[in-house]
Amino acid sequence: MLPFSDLDFFLVMGILISLLWIFKLLRVPKPTFSGMVLILSLLYLIIYFPYPWHVLVIVIYSYFVYYVFSFVLKYRNKLAGSIVLLLPMILVKSDIRFHFYPFKLNDWISFAGLSFMSFRILQVYLDAKPSDKPVYLLRYVSFYTPTLLIGPIDRFHRFNRDLDEGYRRLCPFRFTEGLQALLYGLLYKYIIAECINRYWLNSFDPSLKEWFPMVNNMYGYFIYLFFDFAGYSHMAIGMAKMSGIDVPQNFKFPFLARNPQDFWRRFHITLGDWLKDYFFKPFYLFLSGKKVFQPYPLLRQNIALFFTFTLMGCWNGFKLWFILSGMLFGIYSLTYNSYQYHSKKKRRDVVFGKMNDKYVKWISIIIMFNLAAFSIYIFSGRFPFIN
Repeated sequence: MLPFSDLDFFLVMGILISLLWIFKLLRVPKPTFSGMVLILSLLYLIIYFPYPWHVLVIVIYSYFVYYVFSFVLKYRNKLAGSIVLLLPMILVKSDIRFHFYPFKLNDWISFAGLSFMSFRILQVYLDAKPSDKPVYLLRYVSFYTPTLLIGPIDRFHRFNRDLDEGYRRLCPFRFTEGLQALLYGLLYKYIIAECINRYWLNSFDPSLKEWFPMVNNMYGYFIYLFFDFAGYSHMAIGMAKMSGIDVPQNFKFPFLARNPQDFWRRFHITLGDWLKDYFFKPFYLFLSGKKVFQPYPLLRQNIALFFTFTLMGCWNGFKLWFILSGMLFGIYSLTYNSYQYHSKKKRRDVVFGKMNDKYVKWISIIIMFNLAAFSIYIFSGRFPFIN
């Protein structure tokens, strides 16, 4: 049963959330309440996953990280450990098939939400402290709202602090806030996105190479993706809030972004923040430690930016259009970074000069909108010159 796929999903989520409220009304003690959340999360995963052993895989994977990587290997190589932890996701994304009679390895490790779970596991591996209990990791990875499948990507310590406060936060006001977010998600996903897909995208053959259908596919898919993805995120955020958990926001008016940095502060915010903290910054520091790069701070930043966005493309899959889309956003970002660097160095805007700020703002928004639409058009796999 996929999240948001049918009424059965909403019925199951309604029952799980109702059980939490019943526990609260029965004045179940706070520690017991946290345990109830974990039990409900595992129950949700058993219902959700097509194969019951996937839940066992998550449990084993979580405790493997906790005991082996985080604590037993005290003097560990973080890069090597990170690659090992991401290996299941890499194998699935690359679509490499390993046949071991009587089962296929990919069937055992492949399930919807593997990418988000892998990033959660890796974040625990990099940030966990010896004082963190094993159950903290398991309840973070398995939390029963659909964030496991579509995000947002939460942070380990932030989530556990929030869950500890969840008992107190189960109140009518937060339930109303969550319900409002859920309704926005339903509007975005099942009305606006569905209308765009049915009456706009389906009106133009994506294989045609004439400019008119290509332009319509480009803008149509960009707008469709926002409402579809933002709809999922709003519903997940709403269900979490109704459970007493404040999951981070993932979208904030991305069509008004003025530059690539601003775009990723508005579109899939949690993924951009995650990659910045766990890849861009460490990679930039790594380059800064190399003598050959030390005299060139701009070059270090641009290399780190390009590889960060290339990794973002690979995270979606090892298809050519995913990788090219990520690389294209990398080019946008390093171009804008160079523009900023030279403007600060020369103490003037090297592109717009002394143009009125209002004009600069709207010109920047229009440029960024079109650049983002083109990159996401490539990401969609609908661009006829790549397929």
